[in-house]
Amino acid sequence: MTLELTGLSKAFGDTVVLEDLTLKIEGRQSLVLIGPSGGGKTTLLRLMAGLEEADRGTLRINSHRLEREEKHLREYRKRVGIVFQNYNLFPHLTALENILLPLVHVHQWNREEARDEVMALLGRFNLEEHALKKPAALSGGQQQRIAICRAVAAKPELLLLDEPTSALDPEYTSEVLDLIGELRTEGMELVLVTHEIGFAQEVGDQILFVADGGVRQHGGVDEVLMNSTDPRVQAFLSKVLKHHTV
Repeated sequence: MTLELTGLSKAFGDTVVLEDLTLKIEGRQSLVLIGPSGGGKTTLLRLMAGLEEADRGTLRINSHRLEREEKHLREYRKRVGIVFQNYNLFPHLTALENILLPLVHVHQWNREEARDEVMALLGRFNLEEHALKKPAALSGGQQQRIAICRAVAAKPELLLLDEPTSALDPEYTSEVLDLIGELRTEGMELVLVTHEIGFAQEVGDQILFVADGGVRQHGGVDEVLMNSTDPRVQAFLSKVLKHHTV
């Protein structure tokens, strides 16, 4: 994965979230964004997903420079899978139908072939018994795993995940993290916003600490999580890790 940001800025009204962010990262499979709430992690992820438009600057992921034209963005979004905090499953559709819908209507797959692919995917992740259940009949962990399956069903170039365990009870968190770890092991390129520092250590090839309008520090796991000399990073980690072990 290559990520290149040049002069990237984004504000919401009078609130500047990212300001003149310039950064280049090459040769990494998984990027993990950490930092304080309101620091800009999710905004940066949404810019990378083509769901928000930068006020200034450019953003390039792999061979794709994100343009402002909606036609370009629609085509770009087909190449990325996105997983949100709160599942975003259609409540009136079964798990199977939730995954089928974008394959058939967005990616123009043949419905029968798509159904076979989806059932194979559910089987691969031990979810086939839930195929005909609607979201209300599933646990939070099961719903999020279905959402992840939906995101990867079209074989995207890149998977973007925004705090995928934040809405889950602790007992369901590990099954979601296990699935993400399995996707990484299989070679999926990932960008992940998470508050699970132990998981960031486990899956991150590159850690980005996002705060105060930009990326305060980026580097390998040990450099950022264990040996950071940045006072802002140290203060954040001391709070987050007070009751955890990295």
